[in-house]
Amino acid sequence: MDGSVCCLPRCEDAQGLTLRLAVCSEEGEQLAGWQGDAGQEQVPLQVENPVLWDCDHPALYWLQAALLQGDTVVDEHTVRFGFRRVEFCPDGFYLNGKRVQLRGLNRHQSWPYLGYAAPARAQRLDADILKYELGCNAVRTSHYPQSHHFIDRCDEIGLLVFTEIPGWQHIGGEDWKAQALANTEEMVTQWRNHPSIFLWGVRINESADDDQLYRRTNEIAHRLDPTRPTGGVRNLVHSHLFEDVYTYNDFSHHGTNRGCASRATITKDKEKGYLISEYNGHMFPTKACDCEAKRLEHALRHVRVVSDAARQPGIAGSFGWCMFDYNTHRDFGSGDRICYHGVMDMFRNPKLAAAVYASQQEEKPVLEISSSMDIGEYPAGDLGTVGVFTNADRVDVYRNDLPAGSFAPAKEYGGLAHPPVLVDDTVSGMLEQQEGMSRRTARMVRDVLLGVARCGTALPPKLLLKAAWLMGCKGFTRDKGLDLYNRYIAGWGGQVVRWRFDAVKDGKVVASAVRCPGERMALEVRRDTDTLVDGPAWDMATLRIRAVDEYGAQHSWCSRSLILRAEGAVELIGPAAVPLSGGMAGCYLRTKGQAGTGRLTIEMEGAQPVTLTFQVTKAKEETV
Repeated sequence: MDGSVCCLPRCEDAQGLTLRLAVCSEEGEQLAGWQGDAGQEQVPLQVENPVLWDCDHPALYWLQAALLQGDTVVDEHTVRFGFRRVEFCPDGFYLNGKRVQLRGLNRHQSWPYLGYAAPARAQRLDADILKYELGCNAVRTSHYPQSHHFIDRCDEIGLLVFTEIPGWQHIGGEDWKAQALANTEEMVTQWRNHPSIFLWGVRINESADDDQLYRRTNEIAHRLDPTRPTGGVRNLVHSHLFEDVYTYNDFSHHGTNRGCASRATITKDKEKGYLISEYNGHMFPTKACDCEAKRLEHALRHVRVVSDAARQPGIAGSFGWCMFDYNTHRDFGSGDRICYHGVMDMFRNPKLAAAVYASQQEEKPVLEISSSMDIGEYPAGDLGTVGVFTNADRVDVYRNDLPAGSFAPAKEYGGLAHPPVLVDDTVSGMLEQQEGMSRRTARMVRDVLLGVARCGTALPPKLLLKAAWLMGCKGFTRDKGLDLYNRYIAGWGGQVVRWRFDAVKDGKVVASAVRCPGERMALEVRRDTDTLVDGPAWDMATLRIRAVDEYGAQHSWCSRSLILRAEGAVELIGPAAVPLSGGMAGCYLRTKGQAGTGRLTIEMEGAQPVTLTFQVTKAKEETV
């Protein structure tokens, strides 16, 4: 709807019937109305100065339609919609005339134990996680239209949606193609009133070119909805382009090259839109329980692609593969039929890579440290580079409350609003401040000490020269070097080292994190609700669980089992014993047809049990 004309499906048997239409605000105020012959396909319906739907202010309206025979209402329907304009140009994506860089993730409609059969609350929660926890402004519903509850929530919170017809790589015979055409028509007619949907996917995901088929799918989408552009996800270079946007799965990044291919190498069409619809994924599967170095590299691969896509001209945005791990077929699993491509685990617990996206938003402070700062995690006790993902201006680091350095976001990732902070040297700053060394001397000492950590006394020639210079010109001795090594590098058997990271924004500390060998273990449980409504379908609560120390840091090494016990008006979905992976796990509770109080107790050896209470009410039955 463009604000002045309402397009209606044709009423085949409209003789003697009257149609009554009303546009209302979300608060129920009528803003426009019309009544007349029900046989019309278009009617004038003017809303003066409508508030436009966008990502920050997702304004919504209601269209109420009633079919009357005389004065009697014989049928009625109400649909929610929004006013907004979407457009892809050669230089990117525009929402209401404003350039928006799309930053999103792909989502499968999948849950542990449930598959796709999750109720409304869980569907809506995924949209909230994408928007508010991960800081995304868009999502791709790969590779099929998903629950109306999910899309409804995207409408409400301002999360842009790229949806597409179902399928993956395979194109069948004529009957199969006829079904694909029918799917295209059903997708558009069923979903076109959702303002969050900005792009129709009218190709079978990653399929070969089929000019006759894809001319027809494009024609159907444009005829049924001229307000939205079309795209079609492919992994082909210089594919035939009938859509408005070249949507391409770019898996070219392998860790040491640029984050994404240039647009010009993928398509010769310079006039249409261009969008990266998938990246990373199978190129670097990462489990929550993998070592810190691998989890950091996983996060940095997401950083490189998102940053490079934002800096390259003509790339409207990118969708990472993918939001969370999911059950898959045997080819993509690790022997367990779980696909570990997500920035979250199956239970929607964040891996480190999730912080890449979360740190791009401005609404709340983010500070995520890639390292436990335990030297036993790293070869030769060398912590190497520590990644800090934050939306602050800088990060100040302290070692046992003494300043170890102040670090700014990495300039090489300037395509991000908030690049990661790479803490690559906490030694020389301490040597300067605590030992009174000049910057040049401190860095030379640091290089030699780190070289000893990696190579022992068999230093390479370059470091031997530095060591000789320090001994000859600065009076360093072996004992002095050993003392500095034990205090600033290894510290084997010495004082426990306590690291503090302060995120500083506008001159103020907005978040702080401590890393120190913890002595206690506790269960941290996040739930999306403590109130459930049973009926007309069952309701479900989502619980995300972490094992943490007294500083709130995650015990990523912990793989102990959780014992779950539900009682009262709720019951468990899935097993009663769940192992932690990477220090994280999750579970689900469902209603079981009765009102009352339910309880869930979570137990783990070495931690205090946690008991949560839930109130279950019965939904009011609608009167016919």
